[in-house]
Amino acid sequence: MVRLSWIACLLAMLCVSSQVSAGWPFFSEDGLRRGTSEYYEAHAGDPPGARQKYRYGKLWPVQARPVGPSQTFVHKYHTAHYWPHPYKCQDRASVMAFMDLQVRNGWQSATTFYGYHFDEKTNELNSAGRQHLSWLMSHVPVQHRQAYVVVAADPAANSTRILSVEKTIASAVGNQQAIPVLPRVADPLGRPAHEVQHILEGAAKGALPPVIKYAGAAASGG
Repeated sequence: MVRLSWIACLLAMLCVSSQVSAGWPFFSEDGLRRGTSEYYEAHAGDPPGARQKYRYGKLWPVQARPVGPSQTFVHKYHTAHYWPHPYKCQDRASVMAFMDLQVRNGWQSATTFYGYHFDEKTNELNSAGRQHLSWLMSHVPVQHRQAYVVVAADPAANSTRILSVEKTIASAVGNQQAIPVLPRVADPLGRPAHEVQHILEGAAKGALPPVIKYAGAAASGG
């Protein structure tokens, strides 16, 4: 009788142990067993630093801090040993993103055809526009080789200018779609060549003649 009661007690303990699991320090809050590779992989992305706690109706500390379980000891050691990783990677990525944006904007401005690249009456490419297109097709890197045409006030002029650029590209490389031609709203970065020449000629005509003051040496008495 005693042996049967002991066996029944043992079976009951086994049933209970199969339904419940041991808590800390064997398992963490997310159910993973502490010390296993799965546990460390699951917590590899936990942010470093102190955690913000809510106690006695207040946040400790009041400054914004990460929440959740603290880092493991080995992860704290990794953070201290390789600091400021991974924040330096984020800083470098942000700087490179701004630099890439500036490079793309610079090439976009350089490959844009402004109003002074076209004839005022026919809206066809003039000599300056053809030279600019030749430079675009021969010197601009492939990833930035795209033509932009500044939008004019007249829609018919826009169509004529874009078609003129496409025809010139087709006559040069034999394929009208070799280089994309897109409209763009922008202002010219500089002045037309004839306006610059007029300014220089006006400055030269209005310049005063050079006057050099000369004072002779005083004659010495004999």
